[in-house]
Amino acid sequence: MIVNKRKSFISKNIATIAIIFLLSLIVNMLISGCSIFSIVNKAYSGTEEEPPVLPEVEIDEGEVKEISVSEENTKKSYIIENEVSLVDESTRNPFKPFYISDDDEEEENILTLSGISSKDGVEYAEIDFNGYIYNLKENDTLSDFYLVQAINNDSVVLLKGDEIVTMYIGIPVYD
Repeated sequence: MIVNKRKSFISKNIATIAIIFLLSLIVNMLISGCSIFSIVNKAYSGTEEEPPVLPEVEIDEGEVKEISVSEENTKKSYIIENEVSLVDESTRNPFKPFYISDDDEEEENILTLSGISSKDGVEYAEIDFNGYIYNLKENDTLSDFYLVQAINNDSVVLLKGDEIVTMYIGIPVYD
């Protein structure tokens, strides 16, 4: 009898646990918004919900032509050869020498002493450098290459690195 009571007690406990489990499963599905019917329906029906209907859009042909004309003008003005490089080519190769090689052609500068004037006791040399006129006094620089060393009555002495360039009024110097 004790054994029968024990078996009936265990079977009642198992039945109670199973009922509680099923009720919690049903409550969980109701709370989450799912139902067994909708899950089974989606899995086996093969029908999907209809996508929303797209509204009809009218296309203005004049606006399309304006856009295509502006794109053509943009494409025509782009020239690859004039592309601006953001990185200086000399900084790309750290092993490239920094001195000027003999292969590069240097532009020839044309210097002409146009005249010598004096203002407030300071002598100025009027030098035509490649078509531009400069009024320079002693110790002024010209184009970062030439330094005015001395201004005489009819000549000017310039220093270009270690080289001395003497200019006379009206006689062009090709350097």
